[in-house]
Amino acid sequence: MKNKLLILFLLISGITRAQNTTSPYSILGIGDVETKDFGRYFITGNTAGSRRDAGSYNNVNPAALTALPYKTMHFDLAFRGRSSYYTLPASGDRTDISKDFTIKRGTLAFKVTQKTSFAFGIQPYSTVNYQYNETAKITDGNDAYLKYTDGTGGINQFFVSVGHSVGKNFSAGLTGSWLFGSLQRNTSYYSSSLALDILKEDRDFYTGGNFKGGIQYYTDASSNRKWKHSIGLTGTISTGLNGQLTSTYSENSVVLVKNLTDNRRFELPVQAGLSYTATRKNKLSFSTEANYYYWKYQDLDYKNSYTAPGFRLSAGMEYSFKQTTYQGLLEKTFLGWGVNAEESYMRINGKPVRDYSVSFGGGFSPARTISLYGGVELGIKGDRAGQYRENYTQFIFGLTVKDIWLGTKKFGRYN
Repeated sequence: MKNKLLILFLLISGITRAQNTTSPYSILGIGDVETKDFGRYFITGNTAGSRRDAGSYNNVNPAALTALPYKTMHFDLAFRGRSSYYTLPASGDRTDISKDFTIKRGTLAFKVTQKTSFAFGIQPYSTVNYQYNETAKITDGNDAYLKYTDGTGGINQFFVSVGHSVGKNFSAGLTGSWLFGSLQRNTSYYSSSLALDILKEDRDFYTGGNFKGGIQYYTDASSNRKWKHSIGLTGTISTGLNGQLTSTYSENSVVLVKNLTDNRRFELPVQAGLSYTATRKNKLSFSTEANYYYWKYQDLDYKNSYTAPGFRLSAGMEYSFKQTTYQGLLEKTFLGWGVNAEESYMRINGKPVRDYSVSFGGGFSPARTISLYGGVELGIKGDRAGQYRENYTQFIFGLTVKDIWLGTKKFGRYN
């Protein structure tokens, strides 16, 4: 079983990015930065920083790794489907609906001692996929040409996490990430009357890293206390991304200039997050979370756009149906709801790009070693005059496989 899980993880690690929905906002910077987690806590508005569930992997706060059962291995695989359409700011016209389906994350987590857990995995850090065309005229002339631009790619994130219990009700964790990926932009200039057919190909390849630290403080429910509480704190610092731009020019499919290079630098944010969860009788949970992202000013090279600080606020509720067995308290099913409000790092003409969404879903365990979860998010991105307004629907589906290792029979126990 363990060998099968490892082989499956290695296979999916190379295909975490598949076809992505065309997004006009991904033309800016390094694209749409993934501030949401596409695991179980996506359902409850991405309120994960203070959550501690033995049957689920928490990718947001590495301190939560200590909630995993001792001597078990968790493999988590998350998928996302997405459909969206955009309303154009000038005309009010609506685009056709675009769709995609992609793997968002693959993770392996282990609890190797009573106090220490490890995890590693791969997921997207940002995604780029856009296309647009426009007609322009030659200066001081009536001849026009068509300019067509498309962009693809994104930044991947490979991470390794460790969590350690420090005392009875306190844990801390650290995640180190290696960021890498390429952004491709193709720009075509075409005019039959001018016999113009020029293609410019730009490719940015970026590498960098970041570190996330997290702590959790939690209490336990008892016969005299029906509620248990947990508080989570997270913080991220980054080395930024160093890149190299390679450009190639061709005309009528004949290369004119090849491999012009230029060094690039893109600064990443400092992040701080605070989360709180209250749980009644190990069943009903209420969670809230606030995240702040400090982005230094950077020109995004597109129509008066630049980076600026952003934030995300979320809240959620979950009800879990658990069953007491000889192996401990096992979760059978759960239902959840959540809301999310975000102001992204992008500014266009001085105005922030905002994102509002609601989510709902649930999960169940068809077998002792398998848990399935799924959810839906309905959202709107871009609410200011002059901005593209995106209406989107996201579907997530996740699979968690839990396997015993090192010969223990204690499995699935909730701490």
